[in-house]
Amino acid sequence: MHLDPIIVLDGAAFTLLTIQYNLVAGTLAQYAATTRPDLVSLVEDILRWDVIGQFCLTELGRGLDIFRMKTSATLLPTGGFDLHTPLPSDAKFMPPTVPVKGVPCVAIVFAQLYVNGECRGPRPFLVNINDGYHMCNGVTSKLLPPRGGSAPVNHALTSFHHVGLPPSALLGDLDKSNSMHHDFMTSIWRVMVGALAISSMAISDLQMSSYIAARYFQRRHVTSVYGNLVPILSYRTQQLPLLHAVAQAFVLRALYKWAIEQFMDKNLDVRVRHGVAACCKAVMVQHAQVANHALSERMGAQGLFEYNRLSNLYSEIRGVSIAEGDILGLSMRLVADTLAQMYTLPLSTHPDGPLALHEISLFDEATETVSSSSDFTQAFTQYVQPRCQLMVESMGHRMAYDTAVDQGVSQCLIDLYLINAIKTDAAWYVERSIFTRQTIMRMEDTALLAALPRLDELLAAMEVEPYVLSPIISDERWEKFSKTLPVYSSPQAEETAQPTLVLERARL
Repeated sequence: MHLDPIIVLDGAAFTLLTIQYNLVAGTLAQYAATTRPDLVSLVEDILRWDVIGQFCLTELGRGLDIFRMKTSATLLPTGGFDLHTPLPSDAKFMPPTVPVKGVPCVAIVFAQLYVNGECRGPRPFLVNINDGYHMCNGVTSKLLPPRGGSAPVNHALTSFHHVGLPPSALLGDLDKSNSMHHDFMTSIWRVMVGALAISSMAISDLQMSSYIAARYFQRRHVTSVYGNLVPILSYRTQQLPLLHAVAQAFVLRALYKWAIEQFMDKNLDVRVRHGVAACCKAVMVQHAQVANHALSERMGAQGLFEYNRLSNLYSEIRGVSIAEGDILGLSMRLVADTLAQMYTLPLSTHPDGPLALHEISLFDEATETVSSSSDFTQAFTQYVQPRCQLMVESMGHRMAYDTAVDQGVSQCLIDLYLINAIKTDAAWYVERSIFTRQTIMRMEDTALLAALPRLDELLAAMEVEPYVLSPIISDERWEKFSKTLPVYSSPQAEETAQPTLVLERARL
């Protein structure tokens, strides 16, 4: 599902599908298959969309500090619970909990469990939110304005005013834990599954944006210095960002396949699997956003319009970068754990390659920085923390390169990917005398010359054309689109003048 190009057409629908199947059904299924067989029918209803499921974790005033959430669930003498939001800043932030089309909504709500006045840490509770028409007693949902530039999701602020819950609402047990944080992270394990799953949208994004840009670059002509019309694709300024995006789409697909295998390996430490997901998310989002920005700029004014999709795709991927774990937060956690030697991510299958050497060097530098300081935390915060995302991206670049080579991705695409990764920190390679700036430029040119003649072949292999709705990819589509535009004219204007207007606009 996550690699189907259709997901790019409606980011809101993709968001809801991921919440429904991964976060809600995935979390409940774990309990239904073990200690709570009574939940099987609810999971089936959620999978059939007879019930909408939401996942209420993040709070407005907490952000990434969600372990210290303020929403409370107090055990009552009856065995039930009192679910309460103490302050407006403690409202659950983002999940779309407003009533929709008569379909009832339930949510997995995380709250601090209090037993006899003692806080036993965050626990998940199954809560009825609305019946599809009206909110349940004590539950309030405040509809937020739409996010700019992306398909609208009914994001909301959800709060609870002493909502009574039955004993069965608690997913898990009442026992006090000696490892509250570990147990909490275990209870939200589907979030990391989502981090990997939702990031895959970047692959379809790269495919779609590069296809639209390529067809426009082939269609749009300008007058060359020799006086003849040439497609703008003939210029390096268009070729470089386009072919880099195409290469990244193929390489990231290989990375995603490998990451899924790693994530499903039960012999791997769960923290290692989470680390792989974080690396994948970091590079997938990085590549998609750079491509969206560069390609839309090369399209001139056409890149600004929503009907050409690239500006929308940029906004959608911005949401992906935050959903299921903010990339910067994931990066800081992963780097801190790595420096503390809590676990080790899979090593490079090409350890002598430039990307592997770059990754090792960055972590060696960070290790030396914190180990030479008398205060690990201060040194980490001051010197390493600002570089954490760069470090995790370096790991992701190396993983992507390794998997592309190991899975037999076309060499010209691998070479383009390698050069692009090198350029993200070219100073390191020059500083280490591995490459000069001129060498990097010539390597890029060689890779580009090998890939460019295969452009149409590569575009066809993406299999996204049936999903491309942009009118600028052909003269025929633009003419059809222009006929749908509102017309303001004078009675004297001749109808026959319209085709000339269309042709001129097609050359903008």
